[in-house]
Amino acid sequence: MTDNIFQKADDFVLELFKTQLDETYVYHNYMHTARVVKSTKEIIENTEIDVKEEQALIIAAWLHDTGYIHGAEGHEERSAQIAEEFLTKHNADQSTITLVKKLILATKFNGTPQTALEEILRDADASHFAKDYYDETSELLKKELELRGIATYTNKEWRQENIKSVY
Repeated sequence: MTDNIFQKADDFVLELFKTQLDETYVYHNYMHTARVVKSTKEIIENTEIDVKEEQALIIAAWLHDTGYIHGAEGHEERSAQIAEEFLTKHNADQSTITLVKKLILATKFNGTPQTALEEILRDADASHFAKDYYDETSELLKKELELRGIATYTNKEWRQENIKSVY
């Protein structure tokens, strides 16, 4: 892979979302992605993993929601495909590409992580539940669901949905 792959991934996602992501994605956007990357790095700091695994996790964090440019349904599979194209373009080895795709697919909402690395990315993706900015991100997700015509919740219903998501 070329040097500074993290910056290239950051730039790629920013441009992709700026030009191709529907503006009704007020939660699943660049800010969410940057927060997941930050949370991934925080978890990695307290975990013993090798450099290649760390690199794959951070790249997967950057690319995990890129498939939203084609809609929410099946976005993980499309994100994995976009990641493969991005990594191939930047001369990543096949083992890195395979691992990044596997990590992205582990972010499926109803999926169960099978490895410690998958757990790290899943935890980072859901870390907003434990952050100071929870109220803000929760409201953005609620608004996104409303704007996308998926669901409209009262405040009480939304609290119940969030409680179900955690447990």
